[in-house]
Amino acid sequence: MKTKIGLALGGGGARGMAHLGIIKVLQKNNIPIDFIAGTSMGAIIGAMYAQNPDIEAIIKMFDEYFEDKDYADLGLERAVPGNKKDPTIFHQFVEAVGKRVVLNFAISRQALLQKNTLDNAIQRFVKAGQIENTEIPFYAVCSDLNSGEPVVYNRGDIQKAVKISASIPVYFPPVAENGKLLTDGGVTSPVPVNEMEQTDADIIIAASMGRSKYDPLNKPKLLNIITRMQQIKGSYLAHSQMEKADIMIEPEFREAHWSEFLRYKEFIEIGEKEARKKIDHISELIKNKQSFIRRFFRFFQNQ
Repeated sequence: MKTKIGLALGGGGARGMAHLGIIKVLQKNNIPIDFIAGTSMGAIIGAMYAQNPDIEAIIKMFDEYFEDKDYADLGLERAVPGNKKDPTIFHQFVEAVGKRVVLNFAISRQALLQKNTLDNAIQRFVKAGQIENTEIPFYAVCSDLNSGEPVVYNRGDIQKAVKISASIPVYFPPVAENGKLLTDGGVTSPVPVNEMEQTDADIIIAASMGRSKYDPLNKPKLLNIITRMQQIKGSYLAHSQMEKADIMIEPEFREAHWSEFLRYKEFIEIGEKEARKKIDHISELIKNKQSFIRRFFRFFQNQ
């Protein structure tokens, strides 16, 4: 019986482009992927690969996109902080237009960008269709702001599910649906290992794009402190989920902001480098699992 492998792809914005490098190495080493669960950027890349398991074709799509006017129209470059030691949208926005204007803006709107901005990007990368029709079973993870619980889409409109999973709070508005207020999956499930455990995967490979190291805060302002608190809480949640996986892939991003998508080639290489470190472990684990399964069935056949 074949050993089934599940891939849990975390969020991280632009850092999530490292997932492409990880999948590229898995594919090159003939490591099969039988299930994919994705959060935020992990949902975008996971959906693309689930629909068309050709990593080079997917990377080419991103090559073309980042050279196109559509990426500039998305407006993410405005979120890249000038001071990379304090990588936060809020800091940039406050410094640019002043605290009073930001407060008025926050009271009157749900997000910095309109939802159709994200819609256009998702439609370019994820083909229209139903989740249950992907070549590889796929699960998009979102968060319900009303209940505080994760919400998993494993059927229905794939573009819609991915869009909600990738709706970064503050930057993109939440989506109201059936009494739920849905937003980015990273709020409740930064690395969707819990969701992957609900599948038939024998081995779970989890990839986290969070930060494990931080630069010291130098005379921090209130906003800096709040942001660091959020980062640390998110890191602890991600790590607690990652520990349940059989294989943990955690590329190191010390000074990489979530909006720096034009560094995608660098991030892909970082993902490749980290995945190559794990290949021997993955291969050995698959071998051991297959051996156990064979012995298990042989035992019952001889009874």
